[in-house]
Amino acid sequence: MNTESQNPETSGSAPSAQPPDAQPPATPASPTSDETRAAGAVELPFQAEVQQVLALVINSLYANQEVFLRELISNASDALDKARFLALTREGVAEQVGEPAILITLDDAARTLTIEDNGIGMTRDEVVQNLGTIARSGSLEFLKANAEAAKQKKDGGKLQLIGQFGVGFYAAFMVASRVDVQTRSMLPGAEPVLWRSSGAGSFTVAPGDREHPGTKIVLHLKDDAREYTKAWRIKDIIRKYSDFVHFPIKVNDEVANRSAALWTLPKSQITEEQHAEFFQHVTGGYEGDKPLLTVHLSIDAPVQFHALLYVPEKAPADMFHKDRRGVRLYAKRVLIVEDCDKLTPMYLRFLRGVVDSEDLSLNVSREMLQENRTLSQIEQQIVKQVLKSLKDLSESDPERYATFWKEFGQVVKGGINDWKNKDAITELCRFESMNTEAGKLISLRDYVAKMPEEQKEIYYVTGLGRRAVEQSPHLEAFRKRGYDVLFLVDPVDEFLVKALNEFDKRRLKSVTHGDVDLGPEPEKKDQPEESVDAAVAAVKAALGDRVKDVRVSRRLTDSASCLVAAEGDPGANFERIMKMIDQNTEESKRILELNPSHPVVKNLDILAKREADSERVKQWSELLLDQALLVEGVVQEPAKLVRRIQDLLAQVSTAAVGNQP
Repeated sequence: MNTESQNPETSGSAPSAQPPDAQPPATPASPTSDETRAAGAVELPFQAEVQQVLALVINSLYANQEVFLRELISNASDALDKARFLALTREGVAEQVGEPAILITLDDAARTLTIEDNGIGMTRDEVVQNLGTIARSGSLEFLKANAEAAKQKKDGGKLQLIGQFGVGFYAAFMVASRVDVQTRSMLPGAEPVLWRSSGAGSFTVAPGDREHPGTKIVLHLKDDAREYTKAWRIKDIIRKYSDFVHFPIKVNDEVANRSAALWTLPKSQITEEQHAEFFQHVTGGYEGDKPLLTVHLSIDAPVQFHALLYVPEKAPADMFHKDRRGVRLYAKRVLIVEDCDKLTPMYLRFLRGVVDSEDLSLNVSREMLQENRTLSQIEQQIVKQVLKSLKDLSESDPERYATFWKEFGQVVKGGINDWKNKDAITELCRFESMNTEAGKLISLRDYVAKMPEEQKEIYYVTGLGRRAVEQSPHLEAFRKRGYDVLFLVDPVDEFLVKALNEFDKRRLKSVTHGDVDLGPEPEKKDQPEESVDAAVAAVKAALGDRVKDVRVSRRLTDSASCLVAAEGDPGANFERIMKMIDQNTEESKRILELNPSHPVVKNLDILAKREADSERVKQWSELLLDQALLVEGVVQEPAKLVRRIQDLLAQVSTAAVGNQP
């Protein structure tokens, strides 16, 4: 067995080990059974740093004690790969006995776990070097030593070793009080070797009795590690971490892993049924569940990795949970992190699947992942390819894309601040609009294509829903001219338009902000503009500082008044959203616009010229403001509004009765 495996995601708690600054004990702790007293047995010290490194392995490197098995399986897989490679590149090596496999035997009575492979094995010198020097990179040296031989054999270049670091083997001491290694190398003339240690400062090397090449490791488990003699527990760990190691892993003679890593196969060889089955596996879904979209990647540069990613048909229930299922990170088919949040940005958090990199080692903690440049490069490639696949879907199958957008559109729009991918995300965005049926969506590209030639800007309105915005008086002038207006009715849209600003060199313009000058209405093109200066002045005086300003409107054609935000100020919908977050959010004063063609405004102008400071002028001014607030669904004092309406109705009815003959 190769003893230089890679190592996992994080650190771990585990059995007792001396503190990092502890010195090796004066008296070796290695056992002295009859077997180790045999002729040729030698007791050797670990290198000076052994206790410090062991403490690191046991207390800092691993998050879960169970990963010891992952490390040993990775080493065994490595040894089997090396055996195949050596047989192709070197003459005279011993033949492998039996089909390549990893065997795990459990003995509850003896409290032992045995893991055996029929791989390359080790010579006595390799045992001393690889098992006595903790951080030795035996796999790396193997690759270097055989580089020339690999060039001479066409299959040699396919060697893919899992193990890169010696610390993996020492994970065994998290659960074992003693470890025995029986090994025999494939090299010509190699003799069997026994290695034994309790991990406390020294180890013993003696002649072994193994007949065939390979390695057998026996873990004498600690009292608190007896769970690892249970077959169901071992199978569960294998399925979690080593399910896709490409050699069979047998537990008490029963195969426990899948072996074939689907993501390493060519796309053409994977059936829809296999995708559906694997999708259910990575999502924890039910039979019949299938992905809406599959993204299968094999990237060689700038970093080498495979990825098999799925977009679900329905938004996962845990999509917004902190501990949601996500994308699994593998290194050479061995699981490193169950849910790696460094592989996808938040706006693609609905993705499920796996990423497997040849450029990552198992020996990587979550802290190391935070700054891992390889992981950052993988993320960039994934984002680029997923966004491209979604765009392709939107063009090839608009109905399926509409299903996707309904489930995940709000999440995707949250990525608009990703400046590297801003354009790609913008192309994916879909909205309802004034000229589309309810439920039908259009892209910004579609909107621009349908714009009248004289229209220069992209118009939009934000609100709580289609019903809330489609009757807005702010749309009147646009409707008359046939200009479409986008309905941005998701809360995230308020932030989207602030980041977007423009599309296809056309500015995005809110119909509820600033001044809008669309020119005179078509039927009034040759008519002089009506003046209601007296009404404007009277309303401004009556309302005082309750509004930012009062002015004539160019956006109203049917309603008497509306409220608009000054350019750059937050709108009513944005303030409504912010108040949900913080009730103390201050409201900005807005501008009251009056329709100069409306009878109420015209009559008010006549009245204001006669009696500018009268109570009736003040009442009409208040009603024009209340009407504008009422349309937006915001009336701070409904009782006062009702009284004002009743008073005016009484005046009108009295006047009407007084005019009767």
